Amino acid sequence: MAGLFEGRVAIITGSGQGIGKDLAKYMAAEGCKVVTNNRKKGSSMQAHDGKTVKFTEEEEANIKKVIGDADSVAEEIIAAGGEAIPVYGNVCSKADCQKMIDAAVEKWGRVDILINNAASTWTGNIKDMTIEEWDVNIQSKLDATFYLMHYALPYMVEQHYGRIITVSSQAFFGLEGMAAYSAASCGLWAFTKAAAQDLANDNITINCYTPLAATRSWFNMLAEYREEGIPTEAIETGSPAGMKTTPEYMAPAIAYMAAEEFTTTGIMIKIEADGALAMYSDPQEYNNCGKDCLKNGAWTLEELRDVFQNQLLKGVEVRKSTLAVTKSHYE
Repeated sequence: MAGLFEGRVAIITGSGQGIGKDLAKYMAAEGCKVVTNNRKKGSSMQAHDGKTVKFTEEEEANIKKVIGDADSVAEEIIAAGGEAIPVYGNVCSKADCQKMIDAAVEKWGRVDILINNAASTWTGNIKDMTIEEWDVNIQSKLDATFYLMHYALPYMVEQHYGRIITVSSQAFFGLEGMAAYSAASCGLWAFTKAAAQDLANDNITINCYTPLAATRSWFNMLAEYREEGIPTEAIETGSPAGMKTTPEYMAPAIAYMAAEEFTTTGIMIKIEADGALAMYSDPQEYNNCGKDCLKNGAWTLEELRDVFQNQLLKGVEVRKSTLAVTKSHYE
């Protein structure tokens, strides 16, 4: 199959369902050889272990569009004339990450593209968060990205070519009820920018994007809220269009960031399921003020009261993100 990725080999974590599933199928249709991946065989309509919720007919139809596993996606790719192999594994495991890289090299002799798509999301107030819930958020984004790069980079450096995509989230703004996920998402952006500089001379790019799409978790959340008596009308009408759209339309834009002709590195792009694209700017200083402490001594309390109130905090407003959807909005 000729196309944008003819002869290239990609590992796409979390490609058994959701965004990763559509991305794997699109890239394979463009000639890419793909390692499909998710944690375990089989797929469920239910997003959370131990919970069973009821869906509307529309929700059920949409969930069926996004679910699958590494085998089913690889089978779809092969049936369409492409090449794919499924590898089950947890991205939080060093051994499983190495297994994915090794599988690609053993099958096709190289690794060209690494898309760190898989991640765990835990929502809930920081007061209730356990150590385990913190760990799974940090590990599935930050640790997993490094593990996979650690095992893939020797091949990319040797062949003097590589394309790496990391997946952050608009949670990097800091979302209510998602402190661990927010921390991991913001950290991943900084990691991407730093790694881009380290890899610039090796013809290896690394870029980041923030997705917004209706996945299995979105539909499960709505169903859970309904069963708990929390009205969902405000969520459904007030959420951005991308959050309510299944992810198949995102694949071309994500894939293009992994193309050979895409040579920009170290950036973060918003890619949403309804077609919205945008660049994120780097953080910038503002309301600058200062004192020559070497000449005039340290800040005094009186000076700090004045400078904070009248200069540094001028125009500053701490807002609750409209993207956050937690029960506290409705209880």
